[in-house]
Amino acid sequence: MKLLGWLFSKVTYTCTFCQAVQRIPVRRVHVFERFHGLDEGQPVLIRCPRCRRGVQCPSPYRSHTGQLVVTDPADPPKNAFIHDFY
Repeated sequence: MKLLGWLFSKVTYTCTFCQAVQRIPVRRVHVFERFHGLDEGQPVLIRCPRCRRGVQCPSPYRSHTGQLVVTDPADPPKNAFIHDFY
């Protein structure tokens, strides 16, 4: 693994309701996945901090286990972990 790529790469989260965008470092997402003990490929969705009506879905990224996580904003998976206050 390239250290600089891991330090500076970001995941883009986009709201399904208001299209608000926030970029979060991949290393922060990995720490969050490990802390909550998420399963392989289980995506982290964020309740939108702007409108509180939509859910922010991530762009494709590799999870802390190395598995590719791809989330369809139109049809989020049932096993997704939804984080409320980010």
